[in-house]
Amino acid sequence: MKHLRIHNFLKKKSNFPFFIFYSPFVLFSIIFLCNACNKGEGLGGSSSLEGYVYEIEHLDDNYSFQTHIFPSLDADVFIEFGDDASIGERVRTGREGYYRFDYLRKGNYTVYALSKSIGEQKKVVSKNVKVSGNLNKADTIFIHTGDAVETAIIKGMVWVKYYNKGRLVSIDGQDSIPAVENRVYIKYEGEDTHFDDVRVGDKGIFVFQKIHPDKLYEVYVNTEIPGEEHKNILFPIYKKIEVRDPYRIYPLENEERLEFTIILNN
Repeated sequence: MKHLRIHNFLKKKSNFPFFIFYSPFVLFSIIFLCNACNKGEGLGGSSSLEGYVYEIEHLDDNYSFQTHIFPSLDADVFIEFGDDASIGERVRTGREGYYRFDYLRKGNYTVYALSKSIGEQKKVVSKNVKVSGNLNKADTIFIHTGDAVETAIIKGMVWVKYYNKGRLVSIDGQDSIPAVENRVYIKYEGEDTHFDDVRVGDKGIFVFQKIHPDKLYEVYVNTEIPGEEHKNILFPIYKKIEVRDPYRIYPLENEERLEFTIILNN
């Protein structure tokens, strides 16, 4: 009888909830049951989602918008659960640009990575994926990198005519020749000063790279009025150019070339 009373006392006074919640097996069971009751997208399931991220690198100094494509190593990849953009996870790509999200419940997800846009801005590149089986694959994400992303090129020619005491000088039988090493300037329309300048290369060609679209530009060269009465008086010659789209060389219409003729005294 005495032993029975002690047993009943311990049974009433034991800290039963404390032991239950600190038991690893019981805690895992409770989490599993809670997740099973939640049918929405998120963690706590048995599905995985994998995919790849590739970089498209836009290099300058190639004058043709040629790109290099290769696996993106150590890039951030994000996942959103359902329609809730505030809830998700992040992983980093490994070798070959591979990434993987584990322990997902079935449902609709969005995976995305950040791509470089014009200037220093970033742009989201996303893929929608339906997770329904144990292993699910997302379409490859292509992100853009490099200094020439979403930019255009302005290309033209500069030729020079020489005058001596007001009379045109013929050089090698030609009235004008390529203005090699002459400087060409570019500025935004309405601005007082230029933001870049280049030297004319072989065959009189000049090129401005990494030009932002949706803007008006003015390209110009400095010339000198011929004739004794105007000797050493310089003035600029302007060409206005509207750059509308990236990855184009301007001007292009009807294969028109942007061309200057510089008139100088000798």
